[in-house]
Amino acid sequence: MEKIKWIEPLQPLSWGAESILYVTKYLGKKVVLKHRIRKKYMDDSLSNMLLRKRTISEAKILVESFLSGVNVPLPLFLDPEKGILVINYIEGILLKELVEEKPLGWVKEKSCALGEMVKKLHNNNIIHGDLTTSNVIIDKKDTPYLIDFGLAFHSNRPEDKAVDIRVLERAVVSTHTSVKKEFMESFFECYLRNLKDSDEILYRYNRISLMGRYVKKEKRVTGRM
Repeated sequence: MEKIKWIEPLQPLSWGAESILYVTKYLGKKVVLKHRIRKKYMDDSLSNMLLRKRTISEAKILVESFLSGVNVPLPLFLDPEKGILVINYIEGILLKELVEEKPLGWVKEKSCALGEMVKKLHNNNIIHGDLTTSNVIIDKKDTPYLIDFGLAFHSNRPEDKAVDIRVLERAVVSTHTSVKKEFMESFFECYLRNLKDSDEILYRYNRISLMGRYVKKEKRVTGRM
């Protein structure tokens, strides 16, 4: 991977298939530097085009999300040609690490807040693309922030919004078994309130959920044959 030239030292924070995150400083402030990875198997011109496009898109969507009233880290520096995006650092703990430790009332409060944030995104036709409790940070003031918009995109299709919710549900069911019912009930209560096209989104969501259960059932039956 190409080396990044930066004034401050880079401390690796996490690695992913699409990018590497570093903690560093920018203008004297602690920040996160996201470096998108070039796809070696792609043609250079195509890889560079996608790198530039996705870096710019993520920065724009973060700004749009903020203007929609969603707590997100804001872009501070952008170098599309190198796939570099610098955002402010949110000091806190992942929601994933707190759900099993906190009282049920707290969990429902935070799942409701998440529902409100996702509703604001969907009302503005923003699809997060990777809704999980690993992509929510609770800061020192107990405020939730939605992070990692690397897979986010724009869409007014109810089905895309339904898939966004289904991704969250599957993550909650697999990770937070003991409170999955209460978490999702609280989420939906706040998500559906004043949601545009709520009936259509809910219809699509239910269809996707039924399809998932049918596939699982079919696999179990096939496994016994």
